[in-house]
Amino acid sequence: MESLSNVPSKAFLPRKSQFTVAVDLGQSTDYTAIGVLEHIKGVWDEGSPYERHTGQKTIQRPGEFVHVRWLERLTLGMPYPDQVQQVKEILARPGLEGARLVLDETGVGRPVGDIFNEAGLKPQRVSITGGSEQTSLGNNRWSVPKMILISTVDALLHTGTLEVAPELPLAEVLKEELKDFRRKVSDVGRPTYGARAGAHDDLVLAVAIGCWWTIKKPQEPPRTFTYDGREVTIDRYGNHQFGVNTPKGN
Repeated sequence: MESLSNVPSKAFLPRKSQFTVAVDLGQSTDYTAIGVLEHIKGVWDEGSPYERHTGQKTIQRPGEFVHVRWLERLTLGMPYPDQVQQVKEILARPGLEGARLVLDETGVGRPVGDIFNEAGLKPQRVSITGGSEQTSLGNNRWSVPKMILISTVDALLHTGTLEVAPELPLAEVLKEELKDFRRKVSDVGRPTYGARAGAHDDLVLAVAIGCWWTIKKPQEPPRTFTYDGREVTIDRYGNHQFGVNTPKGN
């Protein structure tokens, strides 16, 4: 048996993973793009192989990776009910149990997003905007600036956190889309992002909303309403907190 080295060597040790299925819905002349992302959280261990094998205490620091495991473009002109079924089949694949579905409904509007809800898929629904702040619109709907989406992907690429499986059929297409994506600054100094004329950005946006949901972890604000004269607050975990009775007028 070959002996294990005592020389320290940095190694990533995975602890848990979570899948996200991200969908950029296209209109009649645009592709609907689907990306399956795996978010792996773990630690970077700075000990030696021998220390790790024998369970010795080593220096460990938190680490994470986001792997693009699947990319797909649906056929142009595919009816939205058929697209819902296609997404449903992807979510039913082995290993994707419990995956979160995130949907970009910017171009197609709320009625199309409602079809996914009616099918029981309960997606997080994103509308891409300008500006610089993301906003919760309630009921799993979000307003997210394109600047946040693209800067998230950019940061993950530069740190080596985001990885695309090279064997994916559309991996090279995604890389070309990333190259074609342009940052422009308006006359008032506001940055805008988009593909060059005639180029597609569907795969980039599908990956971007998946990365945004995976890394940013937005949270629904508490919901407050009045019941039987009392203020009731429901937090993001579904816990109820009851306030004092509201005095009734004479």
